[in-house]
Formats: sequence, C-alpha cells, structure tokens
Amino acid sequence: MIRNEVFATKLPRELKKQIDEACALLGIRKNFLVEEAIREKIEDLMDAYDLRQAMKEATGFHSWNSIKKEIK
Repeated sequence: MIRNEVFATKLPRELKKQIDEACALLGIRKNFLVEEAIREKIEDLMDAYDLRQAMKEATGFHSWNSIKKEIK
C-alpha cells in the first residue's frame, strides 16, 4: 500500500489560479495535476543530468562552446 505524505509549498497567485482553472476545465483533482507535473519535471531533469554525464564521459566529445572558440 502506498503511503502519502503532506507536501506544502507557496505558489505565485497566478500559478495557483492556472492550476484551479485547468483542473476545473479538465475535471481533474489538483493533487493529480501537481503530482503528475512534479513526476514529469523530475524525469526531465534526471534525463538532462544523465545526458550531461554521458557527454562528459564520451570519448572525443567537444562542447559546442569549445568548437565555436576554435573557429574564431
């Protein structure tokens, strides 16, 4: 059984209004919207982190910035 915990945070008023409007329009619960948004954002951040790590470890990789410096 999954146990839930309370997580509270302050949000800008406009963002809270957008959440309320989206949930009312789509007929979904705020908890669902926020939980899914956080899950997706964490996944995106972790994917970006993994990509940066892989690029650092790749043999022969040169960042775009280093290539631009060499061209000038």
